[in-house]
This record gives sequence, C-alpha cells and structure tokens, in this order.
Amino acid sequence: MTPVLVRLRPVVQATPTPDGLHLRGWTSSCTLSGGRGLWKVWQRLAPQLVDGVPRADLEAPADAAPGVRAAVTLIVEQLWEHDMLVETPGWGADAPSPEVAAWLESAAVEPVAAWGRLRGVTVVVAGNEVLADAARRAAEAVGLAVAEATEFAGSAASKSVDVQQAAGTRWKAEPASAGGFSLPTSDLCHSAGGFPLPATDLCDSPGELFLSAAGLTVVAECGTEVGYVLPPTTETSPSFNTEVTMRIRARIGLTGEPAGILPTLIGSAAVHRLVCAVAGLPDPTPEAVHPMALVAHASPLTATYHPVLQGPPPADPWRALDALTDTELGPVDTPEFGALPQVPANLATSGTALGIGTTADAARVNAALNALKVDGVIGIDDVHARGAALRRKARHLRGEPADPAGWTGDPTAHRWWKALTARFGVPAVVRVERLADGVHKAEVRDKHGVLAWAVEATAADAVAFAALAATGHAQAGRTGTAHLNGAAPAKVTENPAWVTKQWHWPAHVRDHEEQLQQAIANLPGVDIHPVELDPELRAAGLRAYR
Repeated sequence: MTPVLVRLRPVVQATPTPDGLHLRGWTSSCTLSGGRGLWKVWQRLAPQLVDGVPRADLEAPADAAPGVRAAVTLIVEQLWEHDMLVETPGWGADAPSPEVAAWLESAAVEPVAAWGRLRGVTVVVAGNEVLADAARRAAEAVGLAVAEATEFAGSAASKSVDVQQAAGTRWKAEPASAGGFSLPTSDLCHSAGGFPLPATDLCDSPGELFLSAAGLTVVAECGTEVGYVLPPTTETSPSFNTEVTMRIRARIGLTGEPAGILPTLIGSAAVHRLVCAVAGLPDPTPEAVHPMALVAHASPLTATYHPVLQGPPPADPWRALDALTDTELGPVDTPEFGALPQVPANLATSGTALGIGTTADAARVNAALNALKVDGVIGIDDVHARGAALRRKARHLRGEPADPAGWTGDPTAHRWWKALTARFGVPAVVRVERLADGVHKAEVRDKHGVLAWAVEATAADAVAFAALAATGHAQAGRTGTAHLNGAAPAKVTENPAWVTKQWHWPAHVRDHEEQLQQAIANLPGVDIHPVELDPELRAAGLRAYR
C-alpha cells in the first residue's frame, strides 16, 4: 500500500525576515515572528517536507531543544492553516508529467484523485481549426485524451456525447454502426473544421471553439484582435445563449478570424477552465457574484476576467455596480470622475450622464442609472425603483406650505443650501410643501425655472436632497432639472460611536422608506406598475416602475 505523506506544496516560497520568515502559498501568505532562528529551522524542515513526511512525524525529535520544538510546531501549524501542506499518496505508475504533478500538488485538495478524474475523461474539441488545434495541444500537454466527435469508435459505440452549445441548444451524437457518430444533417451546419453544429446564428461566427468533457462545456471565441472564454457550464448551470454571446461579441468588438498568438492564448485558457472544473479545482477567476469571462486582447497581449451579467442578482445591490459598469462587458459606460470637481458634492459621468452623490460610490451608481434608457424609472433594487417612481408621480401634486422651522434648523439641509447659494452663488429660492402626513416636497427654483426637486418624509430631507442635486448641477456646469432621493440603499460602512447621522447622511433616510412609500401611494392619482427589464439588467438586481 502506498504510504500517505504530507508534502509542502511546490508553489510555496519562503523569505527570511529580521525576526523570522515570510511564507507565500497559492492563495495566502503569512509572516512568522520569533527570532532569526526560525529561518534556520525552516532550512532544515523544508527539504523534509518537500520529500514528504508521514503525518505522525510532523514534529521535532524528542531530544530537540524546547525552542526548536516550539519553532517546528509554529511553522507546521501555520503551513496547515494557510493550506501550504497537502496530504497525498504517491502517484503510482500512471503519474503525470513533473510540471502537471507540481501544479496539482500546489492547487488541489487531493492531487492524486484530481489526476484520476482528469485521466478518466476524453476532451471533445470542436470549432475553428486554429483554435481547436491550440486547445488540442494544451489538453495533450496536460496528459488528457483528446478526440473530435467523429473519432469515437469501438468502445465508444455504447456511449453518447452531449455538448451544450452557447446558443442554449443541445445536440446528442448517437453511436453509428460504422463507428463514430452520425447526426441528422437537416439540423446541422458545419464549422470550418467539419464539426457538426446546431443550425443557429452561432454558425455565422468563424472563430468559435467548443470543448466538452465529463458533462462540462466551455465555449470560447476569437477574432483577429480580441477573444473571450466563458466559464464551464453543465446541464443544471445557467447557459450562455445566443443573445449573451452576441452581446459579448459586440461589446468587445470581436471581428475577423483568429490570427497570431491570440488563438493560442484563447485555446489554452479554454482548456485551463475545463481542466480545473473536471479536476475539482477552483475556476481560475477572482471571487465574484456573477460568472466571469476571460477577455484577451492581442495589442498589447493581455488577458483579464470580467463579469457577465447572468443568473440571480447579488444580495448586496452595491456588488452589482462593478458588473453593470465593467469596462469590457458592462451595459453602461464605466463612470469616471475625470476633471470634475469633487467638492462639495461627489460627481461622476457615465457617457454623458451625470451622477451626483455625497460619496464617490453614490455618484457612480447615480451616473450609471442615469445612463440607462428604459421605459420607466429604474433603481438599483426594488425598493429604490419603487420609491423613485412614486416620487416622480407625486412631483406635480400640490400641498400646503410647510413650516420653515422643519428645515431651516437642520444642519444637512443648511449645508447643501449654503453650498448652492453661497459657494456657487446661485440666486435660488426653495418652496417646501406638505403633501400629506410624512410626505414633503421641495422645489429649488431660479428665475428660469425648477433647478431640482425632491419628495421625502421630512421637509429637512426634501430640501437637503433638492439642494444637493442643484449643487451637483452647478458644480458640474450642467443645466436642466436635477433629482435625487433617499430610496437608494446605503453602502454599509463601519463608523465609530461618535459619528452622528449628519456625518453619513443620507444613509439613515432609507430606514423610513417603507412608510414613506405607503404614504405616497395613498395620494390621489399616484399609481405605478412594474416594468419588465432586460434579463441582463435584472441579473444586476435592477428593477423599474412606471
């Protein structure tokens, strides 16, 4: 029986420090302090861990000095805690290449079992000939069996191969009596390499690649200057249909046929994602709430991961902002601060749309939402969208004049009113009306018309939002009527006990949003209905009403 040994993951690197050593692994690092002797202990311990040690022997000899024993214990404990040790039997006769073995021992929980899963599959490669050739070479370099669908014969005659295509359709290749697979030709079109594909508009793209193994499918595409690789999908995972792939293609500007070094990068990256999925290793992407596509460019040669708005929205609506405004795949231009002044309000632009807020994040999300053109009022979540739509319906209602004492003594309202009229010298007046109990409307005007408006629960908040919106326009040199409201969710931040509500306003305003929305909904003539958004925007958590 092959003994199970504890080994140091090959990826681990160590560096001496003035008071100990620093360790770096695949996904974490740590610094151990305890004197220069730690480095000497490491130099004696590391070669043994590289060769492999039975778990029972992971300690210093009994006759070692107490300090040495304590150092060994400290180092081993930290190596375990930071996943820098792996417990595994030997590779046996069917060992991978030294490079693959080092990779699996560096990243896999059970390297030998992961290798067994890889050796037990055949990777089916289809699509563009140049891409397919690059993928085939990459898979064979790992040590995997590779075949094209029509190459299955003999022992494969009792099998069927399923490949899920990016169009969300499926084909099943059934065993043919003469070996290989036959499919109904009426349902097929053919790629440049002769591989049968579904008769969808995907066949119009000459640069697609399809990989399949163990019920997993990876779809990639490459043009002359740019390409992408989608994450592995299964029958139960969200599929990337034709609309998604066409949207990606359009946003990254994919044109032409694969050329140069780019197809090698795309083909290899597709194999990498498939191999990781089959072996049970994490997908090589940063942690994200949405699927991540690899986008690669030829000039200069770069490859970065970007979120695809697909699947259920994140629980935290603020986490969708990065996907919504992603530089490569986002449906909205990435908000920029550019040369805009950032005091006293924060400003951002998404395309030509201006965003205003008390923080940079608030300005970014406001800009992104203002840049979206939908049939209704859009919000970052349902509460935000509903609140914004109700306020818009109530905007033109008239009420009784509100008591000035309700806002003149409020520090936040005073701050933004002073910013508008004193700092920017806007000759404005404000009219505040009480529409109902707990519903107040504020309009900021100059001689030309309404500069900004707001509907909030209190007169103070209504004036503050209207004055902030008008200040943002004045600060950015914009004209027109601005609007901000307190329905947007606040980004959670840690604040010391001495911080007052004025410090982080308007974070607290949404606490009373439910009561405010109910009060507005009871006003005469106020009636809103949900608007069905594009699935991409719904995946970002956005909602809309009109």
